[in-house]
Amino acid sequence: MRHLLLAATFLALPALAQEKPKDAPLSAKAEAEAAQVRAPVEEQSAVSKGSVSVGGQRIAYTATAGTLTVRDDEAKPTASYFYTAYTRDGGGADRPVTFFYNGGPGSPTIWLHMGSFAPVRVTTANPEYIRPAPYGFGPNPYSLIDKSDLVFIDMIGGGWSRPLGEKSGKEFWGVDQDAEGFARA
Repeated sequence: MRHLLLAATFLALPALAQEKPKDAPLSAKAEAEAAQVRAPVEEQSAVSKGSVSVGGQRIAYTATAGTLTVRDDEAKPTASYFYTAYTRDGGGADRPVTFFYNGGPGSPTIWLHMGSFAPVRVTTANPEYIRPAPYGFGPNPYSLIDKSDLVFIDMIGGGWSRPLGEKSGKEFWGVDQDAEGFARA
């Protein structure tokens, strides 16, 4: 009987050795999935001030980076959309707003946001070649902030936008899904 107990113990050791301790570090993939699930439901924002010269005119603006919580028809939170808004200081309530929908399969959010019309842009010496990160950045003299307030919204899975609760990123990826998610945001 004692030999049988010892044999059972030795046979169980490989199985026990394969179990991870509860506080073992997560793999990068598991960590990324866990981070998506833990996106905050409560909306958050941070505000800063800046200025840029466009067409020889100095324009002061307010930059707001934040999250919008999108809910389904039953008011359950389904996604946290990240946005960056640039509003011209003293621009007035009737000022136009241009929305940019950021990111996409194979394209990070930085290129639309800081590669096009925001008051700050990634600086490159040559449009055909862009060196690897880290990127320099600086004022964008081609910004549209002189004509319109600007709102950049990241798609789910791009930038800091994340699904909430039981939802997964795949439920938001597609033309119709993007249109509905951005419309709710």
